[in-house]
Amino acid sequence: MPFFLAGCAASCGALLVLAGASKLYRAARRMTGYTAVWRALRIPRRLVRAAELAAGALEFITGIAACARVYVRADGIAMALLGAAFCALLGYARARRLPGGCGCLRWRREPARVTWRAMARGGLVCAAGVAAALAPGGGPGAFGHASCYAGALTGGALLLLLSVRAPACRRRLWRPARASLRALTGHEAFAAMGPFGPGVRHRRTGCTDEFRFPAGVGDVVFRVSYDAPGGALAVHASVDSRREKP
Repeated sequence: MPFFLAGCAASCGALLVLAGASKLYRAARRMTGYTAVWRALRIPRRLVRAAELAAGALEFITGIAACARVYVRADGIAMALLGAAFCALLGYARARRLPGGCGCLRWRREPARVTWRAMARGGLVCAAGVAAALAPGGGPGAFGHASCYAGALTGGALLLLLSVRAPACRRRLWRPARASLRALTGHEAFAAMGPFGPGVRHRRTGCTDEFRFPAGVGDVVFRVSYDAPGGALAVHASVDSRREKP
């Protein structure tokens, strides 16, 4: 059993590595957004990039240490504290209905509401950290046991189920925003509202993708979904004279 739990902890450590790399990537590319977590912490917008760099580095280092299993008990405690902090912040943001997503695994600018899936991932990370702290399971030698790999596969499968969105919105699972944008540019409504200036901004609300294109009159807003009969593309276009800052 300790080796199985060690595999589960390693899978959660891999999740922290991905989450930390995502934050570091976005901060380096200056793609940081004002997520619900930063709103809950009341971080000023001017400090969001620095906060994302710090959080990303902390998650990345903790995840690497959890996977390496050198200081198992200390790494487990650190992972448990991170998971508990995630759950507390996301629960507060969800209770207060704060806008923006959790910012956990975002490689592109796609804000969303905090969901129960994100809270469940945080709870799983916390539980794996507690298990690693209470049952160290042999350090790096745990990876020589089959039960460790079984635990890693089990933990990875649970995390995957909690990370992949269900296809209820009829959106593609692979790069759905890019697929919606490609379908929009071939729609007659898009051609009728053009031409547009350079640059496009995107955000998602529920099952609807919203794309903003700069034009002479302001921003032309396209709301795209697949709610039309037969799953066909449904497009709603409008003009917003209050131009948003990217």
